[in-house]
Amino acid sequence: MTKEKYTLIKDEVSVKVAASVPESIRTKRIKRTGVRIYKDGCLGISGYMGDEGEAEATKRAEAALAHKISYPCEPSAALARSVTVGVKPFTPKELDAEVAAVLAAFRKDFPQFVLSSPFIKSGTYTEALSNDAGLDLHSAITLHEFAILFKQDTSSSIMDGWFECAGQKYDRETFLAYGSQFLGAYLNKVSLPAGGKLPVFFDDNDGLVKQIFARELGGMTFGSGGSLFSGKAGQQLFNENFTLFGSRQDDYLPFFDAEGVCGEGFKYIENGVLRAPFCDKKTAAKFGFRPSGTAAASYDGTPEIGASVMKIKSQAKTIKEMLGSQPAVFVSMASGGDFTSEGGFGTPAQVAYLLQDGKLVGRLPQLQLSSSVNEMYGKDFLGVSGDKIMPLSNSRWLGFMLNVSKM
Repeated sequence: MTKEKYTLIKDEVSVKVAASVPESIRTKRIKRTGVRIYKDGCLGISGYMGDEGEAEATKRAEAALAHKISYPCEPSAALARSVTVGVKPFTPKELDAEVAAVLAAFRKDFPQFVLSSPFIKSGTYTEALSNDAGLDLHSAITLHEFAILFKQDTSSSIMDGWFECAGQKYDRETFLAYGSQFLGAYLNKVSLPAGGKLPVFFDDNDGLVKQIFARELGGMTFGSGGSLFSGKAGQQLFNENFTLFGSRQDDYLPFFDAEGVCGEGFKYIENGVLRAPFCDKKTAAKFGFRPSGTAAASYDGTPEIGASVMKIKSQAKTIKEMLGSQPAVFVSMASGGDFTSEGGFGTPAQVAYLLQDGKLVGRLPQLQLSSSVNEMYGKDFLGVSGDKIMPLSNSRWLGFMLNVSKM
């Protein structure tokens, strides 16, 4: 029998914004701990809130073994590692003052807009996984997330656009410059460049253009033969400059998953060659795959296959070097798009900007974009820039040649 503890702690302060001013501030500290008991291929789980309750949760977890929840895998063992990233979070007073100062600056420079935010937050997020088989993993990540929704004061829409930064560092002037670029470009209406097929860029953290891999590279779908890519491991399917890998730390997640697997850098696609799907231990055992470090679980839930955190390997070129003097499209907001079961891609782009020399220079009309997964990640793959979209986050420019037309 092995006993394991999975602890999640959220220490966070957040500010809600309405009508371009801070509306409310909230502070929270939530600690949740799950106790897992592994025995004879089964798993019993229970949990508790706060600092007290381990003994009773252990008894409940042992009793839960009677439910015969199958877990035919060995718990992770004999590994100790602790990682702390980020600097001290804002105090409630500091964050309230910072948000007020940022909003005052935007109101002064862009009185045409009404700003809001469901949250601007700063906090430390801790996860720990330990057991009596020698596993002792600990992650503490401090993040600052500033998300601003905007609408013109003459607009009847709930929102016209948005911008954000999320990272381990924060600098007011950098964030103001970034937001001003969006607001200024939004006010400048421009025409769509001629061409039909144009370079189109996304934030590389945008799940829209990667969702087909999240859907088709799931271990259960892939292993059972239901994936578009089933049976194609080892084949060159995409552009040789396209590498898709696991990126928990790049995406501000703990270096380990809910099963204690450290899958940072796990290759799904390498230089265009399909390597492996993402899976938890149970799925990996079923199909003979390797666990990818993407298991997910609530604090008191059974680990299971989770959506993979995927990053596309960047190149040395900056966005300016990638484009030269050629204009391009940057998609800021696209809702309603998808990939078909055959791999076709299409989406409207409700908010898109003209990108010139690495800067947003104007707002384009609403657009319709189309392509296919084979073209996007094959001959029409432009890559991911070496430079960031903004210095305070890990977001980079991800580009493709796409069919573009006005809606």
